[in-house]
Amino acid sequence: MSRFIKRIVKYFLEKRQKKLNRLQENLVPKTYINSTTKTHISAASTMRLTTETEKNKEKMDFCVKNIIMQNLETPEKLLDYIAEHGTNVYKIPFADKILNVIGEEEGFITPLNGIKALYLNIILGLLSNKNFSCSLDTDEMFVLRDLPVNIYYMIHQFHKWYGFKIELPGYDAQTQENFKNAFSNLKEEDFSDMSVGEIIGLKEAIARDAEAIDFVINLAREKSGAKKALDKMKNDGSAQI
Repeated sequence: MSRFIKRIVKYFLEKRQKKLNRLQENLVPKTYINSTTKTHISAASTMRLTTETEKNKEKMDFCVKNIIMQNLETPEKLLDYIAEHGTNVYKIPFADKILNVIGEEEGFITPLNGIKALYLNIILGLLSNKNFSCSLDTDEMFVLRDLPVNIYYMIHQFHKWYGFKIELPGYDAQTQENFKNAFSNLKEEDFSDMSVGEIIGLKEAIARDAEAIDFVINLAREKSGAKKALDKMKNDGSAQI
């Protein structure tokens, strides 16, 4: 991989991946077994869900890769694609700092409700072309700084957005709230009061984020390998790496 790609992988993706791994390790059975829970999930139903999810993920990765490869040199067009498929895109100054106030990250934001939604609606009404609203709900959206798009960060966010659009598990409002809280405040005791259903949902949300990271890393390596092969061919007519 190029030096730039390595830097992206090391300082963003790998760092995030390690945190996701620590989250996953904390979700051991002893933290959520609860004799009073009303949630019952059989091994068979869980397996069917996993199998169906895996099939949908494979189809999604194939589609996402095709879309990304067509727009690898023009990442702004990915935002056009997102908007064309019903998700609003906003580019505003200091988006990262504005979103940090409510515990959100720049990029893809799942639907919000309550005070977070009100805050974001007001901010977007002031700083973008969005109609001013005091609603306590938002649809899914992309919110980015008014800067050129970083392609590798964008791929990570695009992958998650696509998963949301095809309704992969892990993107419902409560699960996403649990995930964001757990990701920003990594404390094992926070999991002890969750139901089995909430824990499984959280594990799904972690998996979606981790899958998006793996997708970016693999695509970056593949792109880097293809470039090496092309350079090799130019230099000595050989495609061997």
